[in-house]
Amino acid sequence: MRVHDITLTRDFSSDDLKRISMKAGHYLSEIILLKPDAVIDVKSLLGMMLYPLKKGFVITIRTKGKDEEEALDFMCEIMDSR
Repeated sequence: MRVHDITLTRDFSSDDLKRISMKAGHYLSEIILLKPDAVIDVKSLLGMMLYPLKKGFVITIRTKGKDEEEALDFMCEIMDSR
């Protein structure tokens, strides 16, 4: 299992969340975002849409599975993009 905390540098639109969810589906590993008020399965489009990701939020990214390192790298890159 890999875990990384990150502070979001921008707001994510519904299109951004859809794109992230679709790309996350290419990984075998479980990809979870942890917020103080939610546990979000990144591969679940509905889950992603229910909890907005806004600039300044601190989230924890947790990956677990065969390609967990690659999945974590992907999530860190996309969440930290400017």
